[in-house]
Amino acid sequence: MGRTRSAPQKDMFYVRSEYPIAVQNVKIALQQAKDHGLLGKSIFGTDFGFDIHVFQGAGAFVCGEETSLMASIEGRRAFPKARPPFPVHSGLWGKPTSINNVETWANVAQIIAKGAAWYSSIGTETSKGTKIFSLVGKINNTGLVEVPMGNYSEENHF
Repeated sequence: MGRTRSAPQKDMFYVRSEYPIAVQNVKIALQQAKDHGLLGKSIFGTDFGFDIHVFQGAGAFVCGEETSLMASIEGRRAFPKARPPFPVHSGLWGKPTSINNVETWANVAQIIAKGAAWYSSIGTETSKGTKIFSLVGKINNTGLVEVPMGNYSEENHF
């Protein structure tokens, strides 16, 4: 949905190695997409092909910043760098790069299917939708959790 014929025919899905369940789930989802003809060499029998490679990175929270993420993929220390140049001009391996957060893309299909009013009903008046958080430390359940915006952590018993 987010790609055109003029775009590269290969993408990368970056997942931190600290989240083995997330890595496994992403790989399962990508295989299911291939099985249904949504990824691969001939999508829906057309001459258009597109594939996604899972990249397990050793980056930390700093990899949420795009230049840090690219450094991690390139095998360098995940550290933000000043711009310009912007990644769209000189990004991954010095080539034009478009970086999109999967958290953002994950909302698109739901918004199209259920409408903007539905999405706007989640969260607060000024912060719509959901947010994914990483839970770590001395708690019962570590990992990733998605909650409506405005849902404060002290309200949750993890």
